[in-house]
Amino acid sequence: MVAAALKAGRFYAYALIQLLIEPGLFFTELVEKTRPRRALEFMVICCVFYALASLLTGAYSQPVRIMAPIFFINAAGMILVSSVLGYLAMVMIAGKKAPFAVVFSIYAFSSGVTLFLSWLPFLVWITEPWKWWLICTGLKHTCRLSWKKSSVIVAVSTIVLFFLVVSAHLAFVKN
Repeated sequence: MVAAALKAGRFYAYALIQLLIEPGLFFTELVEKTRPRRALEFMVICCVFYALASLLTGAYSQPVRIMAPIFFINAAGMILVSSVLGYLAMVMIAGKKAPFAVVFSIYAFSSGVTLFLSWLPFLVWITEPWKWWLICTGLKHTCRLSWKKSSVIVAVSTIVLFFLVVSAHLAFVKN
C-alpha cells in the first residue's frame, strides 16, 4: 500500500514537471510511458487537491462536508465529460486515430495540471486557455494529428461542452 502510494506520488511529480517544462515531449512519449490507470490516478490526485484548495476560498454556502465532494465531482466530471466529447469530435473529424483511453489520458493530464491554479476564480482566464492548448498539443503529439485538426477538435468539443453547461443550468437552476 505504501509502496504503491510512493510510486504514484513519484509518477505524479514526474508528470507534473514534464507537463510544465516540456508538454510536447510528455505527450509524444505518453503511450509508451504511461497507462490509462496512471492518468486516472493523476486525475484523482489533482481533483483532491482542487477540492481541498477550493475550500480555502470560502465562496460557498454549504458546509465543508457537502462542498468538498461537490468540488471533487465537478472537477472529475468535467474531465470525464470533456474527454468523451473530445473523443467523439476526434472520431467525427479525423477518424479513430487513437482509442478512448489515450484521449482520456490527454484530457486527464492536461486538465489535471491546470487544476493547481483553477481553484482561484480570477485565474480562469489563464487556466482555461492553457488547458485547451495542452489538449491541442496532446492531440497533435499523441494522436499524430495536425495543428488544424487538433484545434478544430478542441473548438468543437468546447462549444458542445459550453452548450451542455448552459442547458444544464437552464434545466436545473431556478431563477
